[in-house]
Amino acid sequence: MKNASTDLLGVDIGGTNVKIGVIDSEYNVKEFIKFKTEKDDVDAMLGSICGVIRDLSQKYSFDFVGVGSPGRIEDNRTVIEAGNIAYDNTPCADIIEQKTGLPVYLDNDANCALYGEKFAGAGKNISDMLVLTIGTGVGGGIMIGRKCYRGHNGRAGELGHFIMDINGEPCSCGLRGCFEQFASVTAFVKAARKAAGEHKDSILYEMAQGDPSRIGGRLPFYAMYRGCEVARGVIDEYIRHLADGINSLAKMFQPETIVLTGGIMNEGPIITQMLAPHFMPFVNCTLSPLHGNAGLIGAALIKREREG
Repeated sequence: MKNASTDLLGVDIGGTNVKIGVIDSEYNVKEFIKFKTEKDDVDAMLGSICGVIRDLSQKYSFDFVGVGSPGRIEDNRTVIEAGNIAYDNTPCADIIEQKTGLPVYLDNDANCALYGEKFAGAGKNISDMLVLTIGTGVGGGIMIGRKCYRGHNGRAGELGHFIMDINGEPCSCGLRGCFEQFASVTAFVKAARKAAGEHKDSILYEMAQGDPSRIGGRLPFYAMYRGCEVARGVIDEYIRHLADGINSLAKMFQPETIVLTGGIMNEGPIITQMLAPHFMPFVNCTLSPLHGNAGLIGAALIKREREG
């Protein structure tokens, strides 16, 4: 039986996972479903999303669906450039509407994280804020005067794509040495796997059971907690890169606060404790209080954001 109250439904499409959640009026996640992103099969991915939406609609009462997706969104309907997912030029909103019968509000996933923080998280009483989403890539949302800043073409906020090393590796955006290539979970895992392979006597290598490809975003932290100097070195280097980028962004925008969310940020206070010594005095940086759900909650709030 459906609940009598009207809930909100958010869909957060990430480079690794798709998260779908029912959100109540207090912005609590009532039900949560997560599955792997089918990066190379857009029809299968959207089919899975629509199937979950139909199932949840049998249990809960919601009037529309909010969807956050990586990449550039055109006319609030179509994903034009999706970055790490192969569904450029896909009319996601139209497809989901046709398959579920519900109105769909589509926006960039990092902007959704901004909405989540603005209404339910660290930005509730903030005027000017940056949100950094640290995951497969690095995304960003910019709030100025409590309005999401989009730029003249709607593409502002690609905070993962300023250059930190002009001699760095080519980036999918067309530049080289972007912040994303140093601060994403993808970059962190790549560095950890390389270090484990080069130090087969390390605790990190042992915890990976002799197979560095088993290392994900959390294992280096577990190894560090067990006293692994190799893991500590990888984390220290990652933290320095992340802090350098945050210092640069703070200098550029001078926000009241910079909020970190997603992926590796779920390690909690250890992240900010390690970052703090590297920050310039004017930097105010905090972790999202939304337990990795800023993008999910924000997707459910796209309609509220647009209505002002």
